Amino acid sequence: MNVRLGVKGLVVIGLVVLSVIATVGSSLVYLQQEAFMNERILLARSLAFHASELRDVDPYTSLTLGVAAVHINEDAASRKALFESFLVLRREDLFAQNPRGARSVALSQDGHVALIKDADEIGVWDLSGVLDPNIEGEVEKRAGLEGDYEDVDALALSSDGRTALIGQDNGTAVLWDLKNLAQPTRLGAINTGAASEADRGIESLALSRDGRTACVGDFDGNFSIWDLSVKTKPIRRSHVRLPSGPISSISLDADARLAATLAKDRYVAIWDLGRHDDPIQRSSLDLPFKSAGPISITADGREILVGNSRRADVWSLADPAAPIHTATLDMPNQDLHGIALSDSGKIALFAGDGGSVPLWDLSMQSRPTSISSLKNYSQEVGYVAVSANGEVALTASPDRGVTMWDLRDLPEMLEDPVDVVCDAQGDLKITREEWTRYAGDVDWTRYGGGLFGEDTLAACSIDWVLSLNPRGEAGKVMWGAL
Repeated sequence: MNVRLGVKGLVVIGLVVLSVIATVGSSLVYLQQEAFMNERILLARSLAFHASELRDVDPYTSLTLGVAAVHINEDAASRKALFESFLVLRREDLFAQNPRGARSVALSQDGHVALIKDADEIGVWDLSGVLDPNIEGEVEKRAGLEGDYEDVDALALSSDGRTALIGQDNGTAVLWDLKNLAQPTRLGAINTGAASEADRGIESLALSRDGRTACVGDFDGNFSIWDLSVKTKPIRRSHVRLPSGPISSISLDADARLAATLAKDRYVAIWDLGRHDDPIQRSSLDLPFKSAGPISITADGREILVGNSRRADVWSLADPAAPIHTATLDMPNQDLHGIALSDSGKIALFAGDGGSVPLWDLSMQSRPTSISSLKNYSQEVGYVAVSANGEVALTASPDRGVTMWDLRDLPEMLEDPVDVVCDAQGDLKITREEWTRYAGDVDWTRYGGGLFGEDTLAACSIDWVLSLNPRGEAGKVMWGAL
């Protein structure tokens, strides 16, 4: 039987065929794009891994691979690898002699003056030579503070870097005038009245930003507040004896109106210092663990961080009488030894074992973000300090000494790390040999290989190449007409 299709029938069949072809074509395009995206994810992971491996032995190649990884697939792992590679190039060792003596550090608000305690003395360091654009110089140790400081790590510096408070083994703390960094002047001393035994002296101290108020804690649980208006004659304003034992840490907010004390590695108390002659304990933290490590109050006094094994916890002090636990930060460190915060709360650094200093962004209270780590060839970082503006950090480790980290590019890095790196380092290129070594048999023409030179790939141009070549088609086809 002959069936004759009319025009309408032919049109319908044609539309069905076209629909099937379009569907198959769309599926093929989708599968191609999905395969290319999977390739990019795996490639970025591989490049980020190699960037981490090369960070200390070949920082330039490490940085180049980090840029390529972020361009190919930007995720937390690739960003972290790029941050770490970039920050390694922004560090400077302040001294290498007797590194095991690097015991403690303190930093002025602008990061230009530092106190560094080693096995022999406390050194006064001038960092302005590398930080001040109007000065061309180097980091320089200007003087040493004499005293009985062998077993005491408690030291503090006023925000302007002109007043230092140093704990001593005999239960006293000495005030120093650092207006002339090369010729420090010893002023008065704080005598806490602690027991005479060397190991029962000052355990912790804190100095207000203006250098006019000091808080001191000792082995016997004595918490005292001192008026330093006349630095040659400090006056004790109040004294509280805590039954919980040694006060291992004290932290103040920027206005010295709120304080936190850590006693006997467990008891964290929040104090209202509105009246220095009558401090009021507003609350204590109900810690979710058996012991606490370092503590640090934010500059605005609205939060406190408490460290512990492999974690740091954030508490809101919006109402100091009723602290609220708001976040837990996972740490790679088995033990934390110190916490340093910038005034903005955007930079938080954590000293501990494991050879790295985790770097966090705490600007969003509800969503703290792990940014990167400061790598220091170290098995342990005992102390850390950061300037108020978050632009300079110091780390002290027993196997490397003290390292200064230039973090001035960090805010821009948080916005666009690749743009900052490419502007700072210029033309970052990967050779064909390097591509084969670190990327295997992945077709490099998909990412611009050979476009700007027969045997090179411009890492900083990968994003542009991918924007023109979203499906990863062969580069020789894409660029043949250029």
